[in-house]
Amino acid sequence: DAVVLALGGSPVVPDIPGVDKPIVVSNQALHKSLKRYLRFLSPRALRYLTKFWMPLGKRVIIIGGSIQGCELAEFLVKRGRNVTLVDTGKISGEGMPEERSARLLAWFAKKGVHLISEVSLEQITDDGLIIIRKDGSTEMLKADNIILALPFKPDTGLQEELEGKFPEVYSIGDCKEPRLILDAINEGSHVANAL
Repeated sequence: DAVVLALGGSPVVPDIPGVDKPIVVSNQALHKSLKRYLRFLSPRALRYLTKFWMPLGKRVIIIGGSIQGCELAEFLVKRGRNVTLVDTGKISGEGMPEERSARLLAWFAKKGVHLISEVSLEQITDDGLIIIRKDGSTEMLKADNIILALPFKPDTGLQEELEGKFPEVYSIGDCKEPRLILDAINEGSHVANAL
């Protein structure tokens, strides 16, 4: 009678020359490589051990200044990485509660996280990221790794395929619009109650 889709979103890969270089790691790939160790370790043990080893170099550039990039930056700084957070818009922690993002951005300033906003992403090289700043100047940011931590885009493929084949088709969560898990749970509850 009804289909409810909760497929999540799809990662966004920016159109930057060099985005396929080995220096680039997606947020999902990093998560997956660390999650693999949970077969042998407790979450607490893994959290502790990542302070000593991670599959990343010391200098990390994160592309994305929303909740995904900011939370990843916090995680990496606590594990001894030198982090530069870069975004084509403003670095705001969009998606976080306002007071949390304000505290986190102040903490970044204390910890030496470089925040570079309103830039054009020109090219990824084997040595880092070339950007163009708002004033038109070009700069090479050196890095051991570059992590893509951009908000997801809605995954609407299956919904489009199912429309008209079932009386009711609903999408909830990131496959409708990328937001927080709390929003997805709330949406799921509303759809379930309506059914």
